[in-house]
Amino acid sequence: MNRLLKQILMVGGTLALLSAFHGFARADLQAEVTEGYLLIDQWRFEEADAVTQKLLKRYPNSGDVHFLNARVEFYKGNYEKAWKILETVDDQYHTVREFKTLVSNTREATSVFVTQESEHFTFHYIDGPDQVLIPYAIEALEKSYQVLGKILGYFPKQKVRVEIYPDRIPFARISPLTLKDIVTSGTVALCKYNRIMMISPGSLVRGYNWMDTLSHEYTHYLLSSKSYNNAPLWLHEGIAKYLETRWRQEADYMTPIMETILADGLANDYMVALEDMMPSLAKLKNAEDVQLAYAEVATMVDYMVQQNGETVLAQLAASLAEGTPFEMALEDAVGKGLNEFQIDWKKHMDGRQLKTIPGLTVLKFRFKNHRSPGENDSAKEAALQEAGNQRAHDLTMLGDILKSRQYIPAAIIEYKKAIDASKMLSPILNNKLAGTYLLQKDYTQSEALLRKSLNYYPQFATTLTHLGELFYMKKDYAAAEEFFQKAVRINPFNPLVHSRLINIYAALGQTKKKEQQGVLYSYIK
Repeated sequence: MNRLLKQILMVGGTLALLSAFHGFARADLQAEVTEGYLLIDQWRFEEADAVTQKLLKRYPNSGDVHFLNARVEFYKGNYEKAWKILETVDDQYHTVREFKTLVSNTREATSVFVTQESEHFTFHYIDGPDQVLIPYAIEALEKSYQVLGKILGYFPKQKVRVEIYPDRIPFARISPLTLKDIVTSGTVALCKYNRIMMISPGSLVRGYNWMDTLSHEYTHYLLSSKSYNNAPLWLHEGIAKYLETRWRQEADYMTPIMETILADGLANDYMVALEDMMPSLAKLKNAEDVQLAYAEVATMVDYMVQQNGETVLAQLAASLAEGTPFEMALEDAVGKGLNEFQIDWKKHMDGRQLKTIPGLTVLKFRFKNHRSPGENDSAKEAALQEAGNQRAHDLTMLGDILKSRQYIPAAIIEYKKAIDASKMLSPILNNKLAGTYLLQKDYTQSEALLRKSLNYYPQFATTLTHLGELFYMKKDYAAAEEFFQKAVRINPFNPLVHSRLINIYAALGQTKKKEQQGVLYSYIK
């Protein structure tokens, strides 16, 4: 039973006195209201709605029933209706005040949203530049619907609600996360309240891997629904991370930074305990621990699948939905309890010979102060901060000044010095040097730097863009398209990428693709 449900049940029996209806909360009524809250807690929203509608007919003056109804409407995405119901409820109790604040904030943040639908999803966002996200989001989620549905044995009957928030401030107001949680952990999306919520990549300096993130959150949606919300957090996150790339037919979930951090953690006996992951990975102390936790639980799920087959995931979720305690469900599925499973997993990982890449670092998410199509002042500041140390920072700044004054050979020298001085494998510095080589049309040096950097940071949009530009300059349009398409799926707000793709399709005579890309470009102009 979650914290919110406990709070509601604590004040149940008194809520009737709070509303304008002044209904008397009888014992039998309270049992039925409690059933409604349990169904909500188990993500059985249609059943909760059915119970609530019956109660409204039988107890039309009950404040308890109307408060339950407000919750049901909120989870259905009917924020205005939920708010109108709550206006009749006094807010002297903390649970009521807390829920009222949540509904009010959500109602306000989404009041200007427009809606677009696909076959299995509804997308809610502010009309404008974020429109560019929708075709890509549909691609990622509709593929996830098919691929993940088959793996987990669950296909939602109702369309899944997806909300895209323009930046971190409204996102923090409608979620349990603080601004500090978001910035520290790099959490930019959640699956909660019967929907998926995401911060637009347009509010970040370089965008982020948001299409995989959507699929990750959709996995949470499936697991919550399939298991009746009984899966423990570590299993939730492990399965979601393990499966987040499957929609694009990619099985390798382990990034170089995850592997490095896990290898270091195993070598130094520093792990994030499963119980310390509660209540959310977003609450861990830093981004490094978040990546370590993801690496731990994803490899646990990987090990589980290797030993028992992929059907074990759906089996576990179904068993949990039946009310089987997790320890028992795990033992039935994998033949061992959690402690023994963790010991065996650690032995398995010790034998995998994970790679540690010195100088690799977790790239912090950098939010823009004010959203704009191009690189703004915060982007430049972030690039300097990620140089690694003060000397590398100063050398980078000198290189920037020289390049701006067209002293290209001198700028290359300073960027090389900055890379040598830096203690980290900085994709920022490598891209500055590679981009400067491009100005000289030194394709060999530029490509070598970019491909090396891409091996370390495969989702770094600037590297992908520079590689696209390199092949575009060489008139290798097939290779250029490949890299530009990867870049635009991480940062679809870069006008250069859209314009280059339009030119490529024009050169290749692909009129339909050119027109489609032109439409996408029009959203961010």
